[in-house]
Amino acid sequence: MASESDSSSQPPKEVVDVKASASSTVVEESNSLAVDSASVESTPIVSSSDEVPNLPKPTTPEQNNLQAGFAGKWAIARLASGFGLHLAQKTSEGNENASGVSPSSKSTVFQSVGKGLVDTSLGAVKAVQVKARHMVSQNKRRYQEGGFDLDLTYINDNIIAMGFPAGDMSSGIFGYFEGFYRNHMEEVIKFFETNHKDRYKVYNLCSERLYDASLFAGKVACFPFNDHNCPPINLIPSFCQSAYSWLKDDILNVVVVHCKAGKARTGLMICSLLLFLKFFPTAHECIDYYNQRRCVDGQGLILPSQIRYVKYFERILADFNGESPPGRRCMLRGFRLHECPYWVRPSITISDHNGILFTTKRHPKTKNLMPEDFWIRAPKKGIVVFALPGERGLTELTGDFKIQFHDRQGDFYCWLNTTMMENRVILNGSDFDDFDKRKLPVPGFKVEIVMIDYDGTVPDKYKSNEKPSLSSTDCSPSYKSSTSSSPNKASNNQDNDNVFSDSDDEVKPMSAKPSSSKAISEPGTASPTQQSGKIDADVTALRKNIQQLSLNSKQQSTSDNKKVGKVIPNLDSGDIKAIAADASVFSFGDDEDDEDE
Repeated sequence: MASESDSSSQPPKEVVDVKASASSTVVEESNSLAVDSASVESTPIVSSSDEVPNLPKPTTPEQNNLQAGFAGKWAIARLASGFGLHLAQKTSEGNENASGVSPSSKSTVFQSVGKGLVDTSLGAVKAVQVKARHMVSQNKRRYQEGGFDLDLTYINDNIIAMGFPAGDMSSGIFGYFEGFYRNHMEEVIKFFETNHKDRYKVYNLCSERLYDASLFAGKVACFPFNDHNCPPINLIPSFCQSAYSWLKDDILNVVVVHCKAGKARTGLMICSLLLFLKFFPTAHECIDYYNQRRCVDGQGLILPSQIRYVKYFERILADFNGESPPGRRCMLRGFRLHECPYWVRPSITISDHNGILFTTKRHPKTKNLMPEDFWIRAPKKGIVVFALPGERGLTELTGDFKIQFHDRQGDFYCWLNTTMMENRVILNGSDFDDFDKRKLPVPGFKVEIVMIDYDGTVPDKYKSNEKPSLSSTDCSPSYKSSTSSSPNKASNNQDNDNVFSDSDDEVKPMSAKPSSSKAISEPGTASPTQQSGKIDADVTALRKNIQQLSLNSKQQSTSDNKKVGKVIPNLDSGDIKAIAADASVFSFGDDEDDEDE
């Protein structure tokens, strides 16, 4: 009985041990309750203290797919660990079981991956942004103190120059994206609230960018003008008066001036303010000081026209007591190019702050001509001349105006003011903006600008017997010179000026039309040959013509203008030279100067 009880109690222990160590197929068979005693006795007895050998286990297709999926997940885990991310994993005593990764550990993995990627991306974006801002600053000095890195410079303790504060939607979509590589609005506000709280006023010079003034607590003033250009001259005294009023209120107040880049336009106004505040006695010293303070290479305010306007303001302080000068009214007669090679024949555009006043590309007398045709060579004088035959001038000018020359080798231009200049001014190539950017250099190049005082009336020399045709859209010349009173004066002026008589090419078209020129100037007067041939034939007609001439008949004058329009409907190079037989059109009064001498 004892042996039977021992034998009956032994198999359950054996079955338990086998169930703990057997393969999945044995586990499935052990679930069956009908276990044969013979099979139990034939099974070798293994004590519970002995270790069950790790036998190979058959796998099913579903298990293969499951293991492949876990292998892929652990490959991702190993890849993530290469980026410094430590993933939690749970292993069994004998094997690594994929089912040991809990849902909480999975979420930790993805959070770690996401945080790492975000931190890496932000760091990369910040590095690129800093580099972009330094590249855009170019040669300008940056403020890098107290955790700030801004395109900003203290010109002195109370005057600050900086780049445009971008990055806010109030400055438009382009202004918003400019915040990536320019001063960001939030950082600029933080700087001034930290260092000059309630003590700063911002002056915006941009005509192309605005922003909400409430961002700076409403302390914003705008004095806009276009980039690479000069302001209306009356804008400079207004700016200086406004800045001075703010600075004198408190010794700790500061003026913040910016344009888009914070260099050229900003420099023009700050240099004028330094002059106004009498930091330096001359414009040259103010410009040199600003350039050294704002830029590491001293190249801040370098455009000739903008430098010229600072010097204009120096004269305004001396001659007009700092008040805006009245604009002098002038008529632009034309231009002379000195020491000009044959490949420089530009077209011309004259404009002011309100728009275009004259352009050779649209004027009826020049729009169909190439620039080589309306620039007239005078080799003996070594000049090239442009003026409009039959016109009193190119355009009327008052105050600020811009001359722009369009040339295939590169455009160049300048800003001038009629009140601040003489009627004749000679500018070198270095006096023009962008002249140094031309493809071909032109050493010694000079432009002479010729003007006359103008009060809105037509000078006597341009008046015909009746109402003159002064419309710029009329193709017929309205120029009625004093040749009508002196038939030989055209040839005399031509000999004195020698503008067209010193080359064969220019003599031919003039000599081809000498009679037509007289016919235009004296339409009602018959020549001696015509008189001798018609005295006996038609005395009545001759008397009628003489009577019409003495009475200045309106019908005769109208018919003369129509004849002129028929003779020259559209000017070409030959017509210009023919009409210019009276060389005073292109001499700009040189013959009169010679006569005075």
